[in-house]
Amino acid sequence: MQELSDENRQTIAANLMKVRQRIAAAADRSGRSPAEIRLMAVTKTQPPEVIPCLLGLGVDAIGESRPEIVTKKQSVLNCEVPWHMIGHYQRKKIKRTLPFLDMVHSIHSLELLSSLDHAAGELEEDSRPLDVLIQVNVSGEPQKQGFSPCDVPDVCDLAQAFDRLRLKGLMTMAPRNPQNFDSRDIFAALRHLRDGIGVKNAPELSMGMSQDFEVAVEEGATIVRIGSVLFDGLHLDR
Repeated sequence: MQELSDENRQTIAANLMKVRQRIAAAADRSGRSPAEIRLMAVTKTQPPEVIPCLLGLGVDAIGESRPEIVTKKQSVLNCEVPWHMIGHYQRKKIKRTLPFLDMVHSIHSLELLSSLDHAAGELEEDSRPLDVLIQVNVSGEPQKQGFSPCDVPDVCDLAQAFDRLRLKGLMTMAPRNPQNFDSRDIFAALRHLRDGIGVKNAPELSMGMSQDFEVAVEEGATIVRIGSVLFDGLHLDR
């Protein structure tokens, strides 16, 4: 694994500072504390050498959308990484990748819940339960995965019944076509859904990416998934 140049480290640090400033400003506008919001760096298009830099700068978690990339990157890293799975998690890939994960954001089916619980039960006895978020298709877009909002209360009840899973909250993605949907409305709807369910110890709202994280923070996001704006201006030898 190559080492990041000092220039690239400085670029990431400057980008991260700007993102944190924008999060703090959005939190202030909505009467929140910036300490309520965790920043996940989405590194799916970046080489593994950016990860130690991000962790050293205090990023809360590293997000990947493909489970096989988690194992590939972890194999060349000499540090413990708080990996979060944010993309489609195929059940056939669970056994190889689950030991590395701290949280799965993309719980989109009851079958996936059951498979994760079974696989988590096969890990070492002293391993902690796996944190999970229920993915909600708030906008109802047919190409998106996730549960319908009307099904989420029952899904949360089922998720809490699994022994090796720990329900932590909800996740959604912004509309792909902003002409048809307003991101603020989508984020606000997820917050209202969480508040209406009132699941104990499941306050997390994973929502907001590079293009809309400020709106997400204003509407109650507790985890924002930031990718491209963290890496703007990097010069990497691929």
